[in-house]
Amino acid sequence: MRIDENCFLVTEPIAHRGLWGDGVAENSLSAYKKAAENGYPVEIDLYLSKDGELFSFHDKTLDRMTGESGYIYDKTAAELKSLKLVGSDEGIPTFDQVLSVAENKIPLLIEIKNQPDKSVVDKTVARLKRYGGVFAIQSFNPLYIARVKKLAPEFLRGILATADEEELKNEKPLTRFIIKNTALNFLIKPDFISYDYKGLPLKKRRTKNKAVICWTVTSQEIYDKVKPFADNIIFENFIPER
Repeated sequence: MRIDENCFLVTEPIAHRGLWGDGVAENSLSAYKKAAENGYPVEIDLYLSKDGELFSFHDKTLDRMTGESGYIYDKTAAELKSLKLVGSDEGIPTFDQVLSVAENKIPLLIEIKNQPDKSVVDKTVARLKRYGGVFAIQSFNPLYIARVKKLAPEFLRGILATADEEELKNEKPLTRFIIKNTALNFLIKPDFISYDYKGLPLKKRRTKNKAVICWTVTSQEIYDKVKPFADNIIFENFIPER
């Protein structure tokens, strides 16, 4: 197991899209800075713009967070930089901006989102090879993680999974099976499993030599319930008792 007892993946609760709320927009540089000020690692999500620049944004559509219609990956970098996050004067952060906030301050848990342009993996890995901070990579797409393993076997890597049918309703049957059962772990050899907390506990054969992180915990009550089954949590909407 490459994750030791001092690794951020098992020591500090991880702030989902930063520490947001009370006027701080989720997925904003302010949310990431606030997490850094309070000593929390941050979970972020990555998409490529139409012309190949990496941006930190959770949804594949722009509607909810910007009021603009369309998919994030169908917009150019210039178009994305012209948008503001709802309820904020801040724009959508680029990956470089997030790395500048995090480097030498807080670790990052980086999710590579499934998207049409598969070069997102290569570009993410290439950028991180020039980064001096602490991080780990995860994705729902096991082929992305297999690619990370090939390009940068030294990077800590994890697989995201869920058994929630609502989360999986738009996926093909084979994809649903693979995600629910982390069926390609033999290929990607993940260091950790990041699983929907509602699907815990996992069978020990699935977690052998792996850390277990659960998402997305939204209250201390839920946190207390999942503690026996997970090494760490990804959280939002509350501050976990440390």
